[in-house]
Amino acid sequence: MLVLFHKMFRPSLALGIFAAAVLGQVWILPAAGQGPEKTIREATLQVWPEFDDPGLLVIYSGDFTDTVTFPQEIAVPLPANARGIQATSKAADGRLTNEQWQIVNGKLVYTLPGPGFHIEYYLDRPPSGDQREIGYTFEAPYATDSLDVRVQQPARATDFSMDPPPDSSLVGDDGLTYSSLSKTGLKPGDKLDLKIRYKKTDQGLTSAPIAAAQTAPTPQVATAPIPAPSGSSTSWLPWVLIGIGLAALAAAVVYWFLRGRESAAPAPAGRNKRPVKTGPPAATSQETGKGTAFCTQCGQQFRPDDRFCANCGAPR
Repeated sequence: MLVLFHKMFRPSLALGIFAAAVLGQVWILPAAGQGPEKTIREATLQVWPEFDDPGLLVIYSGDFTDTVTFPQEIAVPLPANARGIQATSKAADGRLTNEQWQIVNGKLVYTLPGPGFHIEYYLDRPPSGDQREIGYTFEAPYATDSLDVRVQQPARATDFSMDPPPDSSLVGDDGLTYSSLSKTGLKPGDKLDLKIRYKKTDQGLTSAPIAAAQTAPTPQVATAPIPAPSGSSTSWLPWVLIGIGLAALAAAVVYWFLRGRESAAPAPAGRNKRPVKTGPPAATSQETGKGTAFCTQCGQQFRPDDRFCANCGAPR
């Protein structure tokens, strides 16, 4: 009887063991595929009202811990009215690269090649007068060791406040005031409600005066336009050569004039000067056969008792 019972239930027992093993593998494999929980080491949440858009600019960036392997798909909760979305990966040197993204169940989903992420989007600001109030709720996508919240005070805004109150405030290099709030040990799904209040009497944006100051042209003294030379780029060369030639000619004239003044001997004191005779020098008495003599330097006729020329002083 025992032998018969053993023969009847042996196949069923073996089949049951096999089925249990298969179910165990199916149960274990998904758990093994999930890997360690994603954790953000540090993140920054920047909230800028009326910066370059009438609404609210939200910038969320950070780095995952070294325990997360990459590439890795992440999902970040977004408000339903988010627009102008940009999803990028952040390299170690801070360079940003746009990535393909999609919205799935109210979350921004895209794949990161590395631990750094950077997300931007805009939210519409409710209509208001000079007294303005903006509400924004942040939801932590993953466990976050450290979150630094920075709220920018719009340009020309007064009576600025935020809730929860900031830990500190400072003036940045751009001349704007930033209120900072630090949070640590956030868990997935933890929420932070921000209330921002301020007074502003215009509808201008913060970035407009900053951009205008950075791109303002440098004042210049007005000058008369110089006509561009026609022809090829070497058309000025003949004029340069002509100028050099004229300068050389002028130098030669000056040199000849000074040389002539140095070679001329001064006339003896007390001599009466006579007009200089023009024309070629006259010949001596030996050449003409007459008894008159002439100066070989200037052509002045000598008197019989002259030892020097009465005109230029040259010896007879």
